[in-house]
Amino acid sequence: MEAHEAVSTKQDLRRRLRTLGRELITEPDRVRWSSSIVEQLRRDPLWDEAQHVGLYSALPDEPCLQALIDEVAGVKSVYLPRVLGEEEMAFYPFVSWDSLERSRSFGLYEPTLDHKAIAPEQLDLLIIPALAFDSEGYRLGRGKGYYDRYLAQTKARRIGVSFGLLRPRHLPTEPWDLPMGRVYYPLH
Repeated sequence: MEAHEAVSTKQDLRRRLRTLGRELITEPDRVRWSSSIVEQLRRDPLWDEAQHVGLYSALPDEPCLQALIDEVAGVKSVYLPRVLGEEEMAFYPFVSWDSLERSRSFGLYEPTLDHKAIAPEQLDLLIIPALAFDSEGYRLGRGKGYYDRYLAQTKARRIGVSFGLLRPRHLPTEPWDLPMGRVYYPLH
C-alpha cells in the first residue's frame, strides 16, 4: 500500500484494514512482527523510565505483547484495560494470565474487578494498539472511542504499536484526538 493513499472516512479505512488483516496476517507473521515490536519497546528509554505501565491483551490483528508483559510483571506495575460500559474504560492491575476473563465487548481478555483500577494520572506510560497511525502519530482505533476518552484523563506518555498494514500520511482527525509520542511497526 502506498503511504500517501487517501481514504475518505475512518469507517472505510477500518473496514479496509480489517479485511487486510484477515487476508494478510498469518500466525508466523504475527509472532515475528510482534517480537520485532517488543524488541523496539525494550530499547525505548520511555520504557526503561516507566514504573506504572498500561499495556493490553491483543486481538488477532494487533501486536501481541505477552512476552513483554511476562518479562516485566513483578518488576514494573503492569495494568491492562477493561471496558466498563458503553463509554468507559479503566486500567486494572495485571495479576496473571489465568486471572483474566473473556470480555463481552471485544472478546479479548481483561482483568477482573477484584482489584482497584489505577487512577489515570498515576500511569507513566501507555502502549496503545491501533489499526493504523498516520505520519503525525494520530491513531485509527476500532471506533468506540475508549482510548480517546481515557487519554483525555491522563498525562501518561503514549507509544503506539501496529502491524502497519497501511500507513496513511494523514488520517481524518477529530478535535479530541491526541497523537502518540512515537509509533513502532515491525522491522522487516
